[in-house]
Amino acid sequence: MRFKLLVAATAMAGAAPALAENWDFVLVNKTGKTITLVEVSVAGSGNWKKDKRDEDIGSGTIKPGADYTVHFDKDAKVCKYDVRMTFEGDDTPVVWTGFDTCKFAFGDFALTNGLPTVKGT
Repeated sequence: MRFKLLVAATAMAGAAPALAENWDFVLVNKTGKTITLVEVSVAGSGNWKKDKRDEDIGSGTIKPGADYTVHFDKDAKVCKYDVRMTFEGDDTPVVWTGFDTCKFAFGDFALTNGLPTVKGT
C-alpha cells in the first residue's frame, strides 16, 4: 500500500505545471541618482512586478554607487528581463531592456548621456 501511495505521489509531482522560481541578481546603481523603485518584467512583455524587497533594507532607497540584490519570480524558460527604475524626485521611470539573468549575476545599471545602459558581469 505504501508503495502505491509513493508511486501516486511521484506521478502527481511530475504532472505539476512548471512554476516560477525565486531568483535574484545584483543591481549596481551607476545612474548617479537615488532609486526608489525597481520593477522587473519578462523582456518586451510590459508585465511589471515590483522587486521583492527584504524587510531590512532601511529607507527603501538605493543610493548612487550602492549594490542591491533584486529578488523576483523567474520564469524557468526565460532569461532576458527588462528592468524599470523610478528615481527620487522624478516620477518618470527609466527602462533597461533585455538584461540576461541567466548569463549575468551582476549588472552595472547606468545612464550614459541620459540613455539607459547596462554592463553585465
